[in-house]
Amino acid sequence: MLARSRHLRLATQPLPGPLLVPSVSSKGFPVGRDGVSEAGAALHVVGPDLHESLLVSAYDLYLGLLPDAERAMSQDHGETLYALPHLLIVDSGGYELNPHDFESGEQRRGAYLPDDRFGHEQFSEVLSRLPAGRDLLVVNYDEPVDPDGAGRVTYRVQREEAQAQLSARMDIRKTFLVKPEGHSPFLDVAAMTPDAPDLVAFDVVGVTEKELGGTFLDKLVSLARLRRLLDESGCGEVPLHVFGSLDPLLTPLYFMAGGELFDGLSWLRYAYADGLAVHPEALSVLAGDVDQRQDRRDALRRVLNLRELHHLKHRLARWAHEQERYDILGPRHQELREVYEIMTAKLAQRR
Repeated sequence: MLARSRHLRLATQPLPGPLLVPSVSSKGFPVGRDGVSEAGAALHVVGPDLHESLLVSAYDLYLGLLPDAERAMSQDHGETLYALPHLLIVDSGGYELNPHDFESGEQRRGAYLPDDRFGHEQFSEVLSRLPAGRDLLVVNYDEPVDPDGAGRVTYRVQREEAQAQLSARMDIRKTFLVKPEGHSPFLDVAAMTPDAPDLVAFDVVGVTEKELGGTFLDKLVSLARLRRLLDESGCGEVPLHVFGSLDPLLTPLYFMAGGELFDGLSWLRYAYADGLAVHPEALSVLAGDVDQRQDRRDALRRVLNLRELHHLKHRLARWAHEQERYDILGPRHQELREVYEIMTAKLAQRR
């Protein structure tokens, strides 16, 4: 069975899966006069609702693009909003460093240039400064590759480098974000097979949804094959994190294909309604709230989105135990069932 509902041992107290993780990133959002990005500023509004998990970037922490960034990396961490979620996930900053690739839901408000004051050395500094005594899950550093350069190293070398990077902190949980080898835009699960047993060294294995395949069906099949590979290689307890996959319609399908952690920025950009992520103005029409100020609409929309993610999490957990009950998945269950059945048929052809 690919989809699974289990407790994830990523915190002092195991967290019930799947984890639908709200993430914040300065990339694609304007920066205010106080130097904090719009995405970071939203944490002031939704902070009290972030009980379970939150993903932030080492890039944004180091450059102060999040509120209270300095205190978040100090002994005063417990007095900040970052102490509210049980699990704080710290991404390496590779997403923010890449000027070319964006999350699939990115609106691209203009040209984007990363700040060159952040790199591998600064990631190591953030890693060393992260507070002890709290539950942290840190993603290895993945520097963007020059399209005209030599390409990425092999999966084995990536894994060895990730282990070396994160070994500086024995008190944290560790995620290995696997990237395609060489110049390939997509992961080759078959090529990962020889090194797969050694992935047991990590608490989580991560992939970006854009690098799973060229079509959405390819992405689902690739994720399912990776889940099977881990199970068959002695890494059945290692969950898969699909980065950039937080969406009320798509997340269930990635869950059905074997993912257990999902994060993304769509909860900041869109409105979740009727099982879909829609334009924020559409929510105003659906809610009959067309004369409300935009800042108030945005605040309410994000709170409601987090509430919908909470409900979605429980629907997915139920479906994992009652997979004949597609109606559990909500208003789009027929569409989800059709795609899932297409995926399982294609997966069976590749065995």
